Amino acid sequence: MNDFRGVSHQTLSNYLNEHFLGSEGGVNAFRAAADTWKGTAHEAALLSLCRQVMADREDLRSLIDRLGYEGHPLKITFTHVVRLVGRVNPVNLLRRRQAGLAQVELDVLTGMLSAKLAMWETLLLVATKDPRFDAALLRDLQARATDQINQVRGIIEATWEERFFAG
Repeated sequence: MNDFRGVSHQTLSNYLNEHFLGSEGGVNAFRAAADTWKGTAHEAALLSLCRQVMADREDLRSLIDRLGYEGHPLKITFTHVVRLVGRVNPVNLLRRRQAGLAQVELDVLTGMLSAKLAMWETLLLVATKDPRFDAALLRDLQARATDQINQVRGIIEATWEERFFAG
């Protein structure tokens, strides 16, 4: 581990690894949402978002590795459980687009992306005191998360009527 003085390595390591664990759920949630919207124009957008989230997840993994932090074995095992459960799509089991649960599914995606955005913003604050962080990369990741939130909001704006109004 790069021994930078002053930082709580345990807290930072836990924070990063917990977000990494959550990112597995995010990838699965986007895959499940793409299944909900299968056969529509939104399927491709959600699959693209899934790939974007996977790329961000890899950037987070690289950051964790660069800092010399390792995942806790129990959390790594839990990641595999999250991967399996996430494929079931517990938010919208029937994958119905016209149901309120389809809106909840999109709301959850927005919330996950907002949590990721908050992480990048927090790490930008940490970067002001910890020179091991690449602030330019963090700003890029922050912008990517903001764009991803806007993409999901675009799907919501394009589809809300079919859920909340008959005909």
